[in-house]
Amino acid sequence: MRDDSQRFGIAWWAAWLLLLAFAFGLGRYIFPERPKPARGVVVHPTPKPSPTPLPTPTPPILIPGKRMEIGRLFNGLELHTTLETQRGETASAERENESSYALDLAVRVRVPKANTSLKELASLNPQLPELLPGLDALAKSARVSDFYEEIYQRKLRSLRSELMRLDQLLSRHNFFDCETILELQNPQTKRRALLIQSDMDVDMDGSDSDRVPNVDSSDLHFQPTTSYKWPKKTAAANPFLAQREARLQQFQVELRANGIVPARANELRDAIGGLRHEIDDLKKHSFLVGATDPYIVLPGLMIGKNDSAFTPRIGDYCAVIYKNVLYPAIVGDAGPNTIIGEASLRISKQINGLAGANNRPVSALKVTYLVFPNTADKPWEAPDLEKWRARCEQFLNELGGYKGELHAWENLIKPPPTPAPTPSPIPKPTPSPSPSPSPKPPGTPKPASA
Repeated sequence: MRDDSQRFGIAWWAAWLLLLAFAFGLGRYIFPERPKPARGVVVHPTPKPSPTPLPTPTPPILIPGKRMEIGRLFNGLELHTTLETQRGETASAERENESSYALDLAVRVRVPKANTSLKELASLNPQLPELLPGLDALAKSARVSDFYEEIYQRKLRSLRSELMRLDQLLSRHNFFDCETILELQNPQTKRRALLIQSDMDVDMDGSDSDRVPNVDSSDLHFQPTTSYKWPKKTAAANPFLAQREARLQQFQVELRANGIVPARANELRDAIGGLRHEIDDLKKHSFLVGATDPYIVLPGLMIGKNDSAFTPRIGDYCAVIYKNVLYPAIVGDAGPNTIIGEASLRISKQINGLAGANNRPVSALKVTYLVFPNTADKPWEAPDLEKWRARCEQFLNELGGYKGELHAWENLIKPPPTPAPTPSPIPKPTPSPSPSPSPKPPGTPKPASA
C-alpha cells in the first residue's frame, strides 16, 4: 500500500511540473520577447496602413404608398386627391415623358330627380298646402316639365366644357338649385301654371331715368337693361348712356389702329355691335329697376322658346311664395341657362332685409315660384303695382284659390312733381299822356274901322 501511494504522489508532482513547463513555453511563443533597442537609438513604431475606404451606398428612394386627401374647393366641389408613385427611369428621360407627371381628373355628379310629391314639397314649406288648398288635387295630375330636364342637361354641358378650369365649374349651390318644375292645370277653369321650387338669388339689374335717376350699379354683373321695357316718356338721358358711348368710341379707335391682331379685331367688332344695340336701347326705352320693382328672372331657355301652353314669356304674371306670404310679381328678365331662382332686389329685401349683391335671401330650396304662362299684358308699360296684385289674385283664384296674405306693394317711386304753371307776365301800365291844353280859338277880328 505504501509503495502504491508513493508512486501516485511522484506521478502527481511530475504532471504538475510538465504542465508548468508547457505553460511557460507556450507563453513565450504567444508573447515573444522583443529585442531591447540600443542605448541612444529612438525606435519609431511602424505605422499601420490605412484601410481603403469603401464607397457609401446610395440610399434607396422611399416610395410612399397611396394617401387619400379630401378637401373642398371654394365652389363647394368636394375634392378627393390620391398620390400614386412608381419606379421610373432617369430624371432627364422622365422629363421628356408627358405621362410621367400627370393628373387624371374625374368629376362625379349625381343628377337629381324631380320632386313630384306634395308631401315632399310640404317638407320644404309646411304652409304650402294650406296657402294653395287646390294644390293637392293639381299635383296628382301634374307633369314634370321638359324644362327641368333641359336645365340639368345644360348644367352638365357646362361642366364638360369647363373641366380644365376647376375655378369656373358651377358651384354646388348653383348645380343643385332646382327641386322641381311641375305643369299644373285646373280642369274646370283651364288655368295653367308652372310650379318652380328653388332657392332665391338677387338680381339688381335695370335702369329708368324717367322714374329713378340714380341706380346702384356696384354689382359686378350689373346690366342697365332688362327684357321687360317700354318707350321712354321724358327727355332725361339714361345715366349709363354716356359710359357706353365712351366705351364704343374707345373700341372704334382701337379697331382702326395699325397692326391689330385678327383675333382681337373680331372681338372688337362683336363688342362694337353689342354696344351699338345697347346704346340704341338706352336712348329709346325705360326698364325695370331691381331695387324698386318686384320681378323674377327665368333661364333664357324657358322664355318663349316654343309654342307650348306652359311656356312662360316676358311680362307673364307670377306669385312668389315664401313661408306664409304670396308676393305678386312678373317675369321681368331672362338670365343664364344654367341657374334658376332669381328675384329682384325689391322682393329679396322684403323676404330678408340683409339681402344684397353678396348675400342671397334664401339659400335652401324653400321658395315656390308660381308662373302663369301667356298672361302678359301688351303693350308693356311702366309698373302698376296695384294692377299687378289684382291680376295675380285673379289667376290664383282661377287655379284653385289661395289663403293667407297676398302682399300689397308700396310704391317707392315718388311721382315727379307737377310743374308749377309759369305765371303770365304782368303788363306794365302804360303812363297816360298828360292832356295838352286845348288851343284857344282865335279871337274874332275886330271890324275894320270905316
